[in-house]
Amino acid sequence: MAALQPIIADFGPRPRGKFFYLFLAQVLLLALSPYFEKPGLPILLLRLLAAAAFFTAVYAVSEKHAQWITALALAVPAGVLNALSAFRPDMQITVPALIATILFLAYTLVTLLRAVLRAETVTLDTIYGALSVYLLIAFVWGTAYMLLETLHPGALAMNTTRHPDHHIDWSDCMFYSFVTLTSLGYGDMVPAIPQSRSLSILEAVSGIMYVAILIARLVGLYSSTKSRAKP
Repeated sequence: MAALQPIIADFGPRPRGKFFYLFLAQVLLLALSPYFEKPGLPILLLRLLAAAAFFTAVYAVSEKHAQWITALALAVPAGVLNALSAFRPDMQITVPALIATILFLAYTLVTLLRAVLRAETVTLDTIYGALSVYLLIAFVWGTAYMLLETLHPGALAMNTTRHPDHHIDWSDCMFYSFVTLTSLGYGDMVPAIPQSRSLSILEAVSGIMYVAILIARLVGLYSSTKSRAKP
């Protein structure tokens, strides 16, 4: 640990910045989601809290008014449609709700990724931002799997021996997304149609590429900071 002290010290003071709270919100969302899966008000509250956290993050890193106004324009339809879908799980409402959610999450992902990659110094808040982007990638793909499963029931196949008479829901798609993103390997859920296999390949590749690009970027920033610090 003594050898790591100089490196840790280079991060400077440890204020809890905008990315820390977003990362905390995402972790809490994952931890509490199993307790808010009931249709109706519980799942609606969970999704609205998640949307509020993501919008707050976009507002915090936006350099122009147009950025957070765009995020708000995407968040409002997604929130309204998700509210309707939570109480009326109808195909004509669920599909637009999922599409609106994907658009909002994708815009949030791009905005946060730009903020992380354009950071000029490596701080703890930058690291929290990088972790938040990684988790957000899984949320975007998980919503995409849910949309595919809604349009093509059976796109993701679940082991019927372990889960008899179980219909794939939101938490299942998120679990599958994180398993794919982290290359953990498939157990009781597998892609069953070409479309789900294609999405799985794209997510696995995006996860590997993000980690590689992120490490290269952070190492470059750290080296640049050390070079400027030398007299």
